[in-house]
Amino acid sequence: MRDQWQATPKLTINVGVRWEYYPFGYSNNNKGLRYLNLSTGNVLIGGYGSVPQNDGIDVGHGQFLGRAGASYRVTPSIVVRAGYGMSADPNNWRYFRNAYPAVILDTNAPLNSADYIPAASLTGLNANGLGGGSYSVPTGITLLPVPDLSSGVIPLPTTASTTTIPNPFRRGYINSYNLMIQQDMGWLVFQAGYVGTMAVRPLINMNANASLPGAGSAGGLLSQAYGKNYTGTINQLIPFKNNYYNSLQTTITHRWANGSSAGLVYTWSKAINYEDNEDLSSLAFPYPTYWAKNRGLASYNRAQNFVVYGVMQSPFGSGQRWVTTGVGGAILGGWLINPLVSALSGVPFTVGSGGSLNANGSGQTADLVATYHKVNARPLRTGQTCGQTDLTCHFFDASAFAAPLITSAATAHYGNTGRNQFIGPGYFSLNLSVIRDFKIKEYATFQIRADAFSLTNTPHFANPNVTCPGNAAAPGPVAGSGGLCSTGTNNNFGVITGTAQPGGFFGPDAGNRTIWLGASVKF
Repeated sequence: MRDQWQATPKLTINVGVRWEYYPFGYSNNNKGLRYLNLSTGNVLIGGYGSVPQNDGIDVGHGQFLGRAGASYRVTPSIVVRAGYGMSADPNNWRYFRNAYPAVILDTNAPLNSADYIPAASLTGLNANGLGGGSYSVPTGITLLPVPDLSSGVIPLPTTASTTTIPNPFRRGYINSYNLMIQQDMGWLVFQAGYVGTMAVRPLINMNANASLPGAGSAGGLLSQAYGKNYTGTINQLIPFKNNYYNSLQTTITHRWANGSSAGLVYTWSKAINYEDNEDLSSLAFPYPTYWAKNRGLASYNRAQNFVVYGVMQSPFGSGQRWVTTGVGGAILGGWLINPLVSALSGVPFTVGSGGSLNANGSGQTADLVATYHKVNARPLRTGQTCGQTDLTCHFFDASAFAAPLITSAATAHYGNTGRNQFIGPGYFSLNLSVIRDFKIKEYATFQIRADAFSLTNTPHFANPNVTCPGNAAAPGPVAGSGGLCSTGTNNNFGVITGTAQPGGFFGPDAGNRTIWLGASVKF
């Protein structure tokens, strides 16, 4: 339902509400999904035995989601706008494609923990290209035998990996709100205001068998509850706490009579969360005692974002201000110039550390043992070596960090630094396009253009290497911590050795100058 109300000649109000309901999914064979009940340790197979097709998952009765907006014209040239809206998290149960027993996995010792190796092979051949190596696998499914599904209830094998959700499942939602003021000064339009969002109960990927440092998988929450040592990876996609985004957003635009326009956009913002990307990532510190250690800047957060753009018509030629006729007008007129300048602050990073932490499903952070000092020096060229005491090629002073001292399971502990506590290098880019159309006939246009990307050839550096190689088993020069992260030969800790990779999936963005030349005929 939606309505718009002209409350006064100056005030317009929009209100609306909708209801969204997301039932539990099911398989394409009219059976239910595979769901691990964490309160029993059993997997329910919907549609088998006495298990209902929805596995008994309570998804609630849907959500009523409201929206409201208002626009108030203070003067003929000043307008104030405000808005609020709720949006449901539309998660579609896709992670159950990896739920036992639909996929049988053995993750005991893959070379790369980001990949999985088959539990078995029907041919007995080695598996290639998984985890960066090959593996000997038995013929037939022997490591994890095919379960009997007739009852719809089977215990989860201790070596199996799976994904589940809590029951009842209370889907989260996102609150979005803004308050903007816009003024038209005739020669330019100025807009500024606050834009924010709060994600209520966003989904995070949490290891359900998390353990304290030093306890390992045997000390995990599920292992302790059921008296078994679950060595597989048991994840739970759970609506969890709140995420926040708050920003000041400003825009200035100007248009000229000849069709040219230019704009300046500036955003000052902060995004805070506990984990990025739902099931594509995971909660770094899943044991309940340390949940607060996950709270930090989002990995994509850029506090400062400054953009200048333009669509500039050449001031020469027919209909323009200067050199309107003759050879000069024919040569200089008709050009379209599009500059785009972007300057952004860096994205955050976590300083990790090795050592025998032995906390199931958990990462480790380094100790900060001195004042953090960002040197922001220029990285060395390929093939050159940066000495650990040479700050002329470091992004930060590596001697400020040490590995947490861990000599036994009893002394295992997390480092004193947090998730995404530090900020990486900034980003600058200047792109430029020059275009001109030549009218051949009334029905045909010949266009030439030149596009320059990263015209200034400014490198776009990635975050530095931030895994501390210090000795976590031997006392270092700072009381209570192990060896400094700056020790060791061929150690690039604190050094930038790569270029940016925006989004993580779209390839490198090195910042090298690229120029395209093109021509086309348009009919």
